[in-house]
Amino acid sequence: MPGLRAKLSPLLVLIALTAFTAAMAEPDRSLYKLPALTVGLGNDNEGDTIPGPARPNGSIHPSPETPNPSNAGYNPAEPISGFAQLHSQGSGGVTTYGTFLLSPQVGQAAFDEASHLSPKADEILAADAYSVRLARYDTRVEVTPAHYAAIYRLSYPATDQAQLVFDVTRKIGGLVASDQADVKLYPEAGKIVGHVKAKGYWNPALIDIWFVAKFDQKPTAWGVFDKQDRLSGAVEGKTGPDERLGAWQTFKTAAGKPLLVKIAVSFTSAETAEALLDREIPDWSFDRVRRDAQTAWNDRLGEIEVSGLSGAQTRRFYTALYHASIQPRDRTLDQPAKELGRPNWDDHYTLWDTYRTLFPLMSVLRPGDYKANLNSLIHTFDKFGAADTAIIGGQNYHVGQGGDEVDNVLGEALLRGAKGVDWNDAWRVTHFNAFERRRPRYLEAGYFGVGDLSPEPNNQRAKSGSSTPSFALNDYFAAQVARRAGHADEAEFLLKRSQNWRNVWNPDAESDGFKGFVMPRYPDGRFQDIDPKIGWDGKVHNNVGFYEGTAWIYSYDVLQDLDGLVEAMGGRVRFNERLNHALDVGLIDITNEPSFSTPWLFHNLGRADLSSYWAGQVFKHFTDTAYPGDEDAGAMSSNYVFNRLGLFPKLGGDLFYLHGPRHPRSLIHLEGGRRLEILAAKAGPDHPYIAGANFNGKPLSAPFVSQAQLLAGGVLSFVMSGTPGQWAYDGAVLAVETDAPALTDGKTSTVWTASAGQSARFTRPAPVCLKAYTVSVGAEQADPSAWRFSGFDGRRWVTLDERRGERFEHRHATRTFALKTKAYARYRLSLTAGKSVEVAEVELIAGPACR
Repeated sequence: MPGLRAKLSPLLVLIALTAFTAAMAEPDRSLYKLPALTVGLGNDNEGDTIPGPARPNGSIHPSPETPNPSNAGYNPAEPISGFAQLHSQGSGGVTTYGTFLLSPQVGQAAFDEASHLSPKADEILAADAYSVRLARYDTRVEVTPAHYAAIYRLSYPATDQAQLVFDVTRKIGGLVASDQADVKLYPEAGKIVGHVKAKGYWNPALIDIWFVAKFDQKPTAWGVFDKQDRLSGAVEGKTGPDERLGAWQTFKTAAGKPLLVKIAVSFTSAETAEALLDREIPDWSFDRVRRDAQTAWNDRLGEIEVSGLSGAQTRRFYTALYHASIQPRDRTLDQPAKELGRPNWDDHYTLWDTYRTLFPLMSVLRPGDYKANLNSLIHTFDKFGAADTAIIGGQNYHVGQGGDEVDNVLGEALLRGAKGVDWNDAWRVTHFNAFERRRPRYLEAGYFGVGDLSPEPNNQRAKSGSSTPSFALNDYFAAQVARRAGHADEAEFLLKRSQNWRNVWNPDAESDGFKGFVMPRYPDGRFQDIDPKIGWDGKVHNNVGFYEGTAWIYSYDVLQDLDGLVEAMGGRVRFNERLNHALDVGLIDITNEPSFSTPWLFHNLGRADLSSYWAGQVFKHFTDTAYPGDEDAGAMSSNYVFNRLGLFPKLGGDLFYLHGPRHPRSLIHLEGGRRLEILAAKAGPDHPYIAGANFNGKPLSAPFVSQAQLLAGGVLSFVMSGTPGQWAYDGAVLAVETDAPALTDGKTSTVWTASAGQSARFTRPAPVCLKAYTVSVGAEQADPSAWRFSGFDGRRWVTLDERRGERFEHRHATRTFALKTKAYARYRLSLTAGKSVEVAEVELIAGPACR
């Protein structure tokens, strides 16, 4: 018989696998089948994503565990130790969760993970269910999630030693993470209840977590693992700090009759866990729960339809949209009864990561969830007296990566017109942060000093060069909330304080020929003497002066005062040259959050074409199998979604940058039944530039759309091009042909040298209106003082502007000169004084229709 069984097992497995796969494939053409959960599983700058299934923003997230895993608990190359119920997606550093390991076994129940590892076979990763055969035990494990609960289908071989082991005290990697724990078995009821006061998570707080599991069969034996002791027949156990605790149940199983296990997890109480379990999975229908998961993912992924992509590109897009729908976790029903009327969203890893792209994406796709998250932050403040950048396991963590990013989320939402928020309540949160959390150094000296131990409890993250501009940005957003709440004096004060980034701006710091950088500063006023290139590079995690960055990176992170930043860097042309250089030579880590907005800053110079180019370079870092760096709780995946759709959030206002889509059509189903269609003629990798754009048939006058425009719906249309500079929107720097190439290369380090009587000509394919032109000077003191700017009307040169006695305040300076004139196709700059004059750059600035 053993020989016959060995021959039949592969056939039985194939039949079971085929049946499971077929069941998962229904209904046909469903979006839930598209996410590839293999994307991002790697731990080495590949994503740290979770292989197990979840509901959109679900509280529970069952997933397999391996011995030497990523921070999500899994390594595809390793054997499986079991299946934990809670996980975090894409979080670096200290591991979190991997809580309540469920380990199916055959034979004597084993507690130590190394002793019950099993090779895997026939693994299927999908959004609605996970399936694998544990080869060591010839047992197929299937799991599908509800929102707060999950149901397992365990197909053991025929045996009277089918074991189910629960590890109550472990976390990712099999480590003990418990300050205390307890477990209680109810064999006659087919139930087990456990609790851990978890410690050593990413969040240093102690976190109480409970689970309740029920079985559709009664066990035949049971017991408790108390530290290293095996207590057969015991129904209770309790351990103290750093002591292990687990339990097991033994079942008699028959081939073809799986054991069903349903489990819920709560951060409130065991009673809450059981109530949620009975509410969500009142029966034993694995297939019903899976169908409901399929429906939930079809609804969520169906918010965006994309067409014109290859099959692989389509799967990659929906994989990113899936990963952007995992965190934060909606735990609104997992609260004490007195708090159930308020939203409770949890597991923010961290707002420092997600405020830049994940929340703006949510604001467009799901304003209802956006509102709930905003009000949940206020609810967190009311519970704890603060709402911190990291909210994990229901507990605050003032982690100090940058500043107080709750202010950014609330202030940005206000500017984007979020509905359903009491801004007086929001002001209580931002007021506390602005006048208490940022004490004492920042409030007293106007900057966060090198070596300052306050107010951050984790000073290895809080750094002078990164926290100071972050606090200044917080002040800007807090000012918006203050103004809306009717506190005009505080708003004015905070707006002034948002200029504190200048207190760590060292105009004498120099690197690669460029001067002026955000630099760390000592409390006595001295700047820290470090190379602006020194620090975090994504490989050597060196937080010298900056958290996950360098002076080059953080010097572009002044999103609340871009005009002031441009001037501090020497003017618009010098800024353009410097930013191109920084991106060209890899001084900007475009795959990490502090630089998410940096490639789009060219928009603010009238060079949307350069933003389009660099958006394409960013996109290349998202491979078919991985994200660049950690996925960071939806930060990277939402970045991907925006990049492919052709727009990107402009933080500090209500706008989105337009860089142009990478495929022909997207249809976004907005809340309230509205639709936003995004069309892109000639879209593709060889056509990255916008040649024209309109919204609802009307040409766009700038490379932006507003939040209100998007939420109102309609048709956003692009014509894409392989040639830059074709879109002559209001404020665009026009692409021209010229007989003096140094004047249009975007640099002040190259110059055109000429004397009085000499001219440079600029030609466009067709007449275009100008509202201004600029003149820039170079590194040497040989500036022009007098010139004439003219347009050719087909017969003669018409003087449009004439200058005498002009001066430039500093090296590499750019000055702008307004025009009021009709359209011309040819323009000319003629020097009218001087000898060997050096002109570094001339820009022709497009304007609206001519007067």
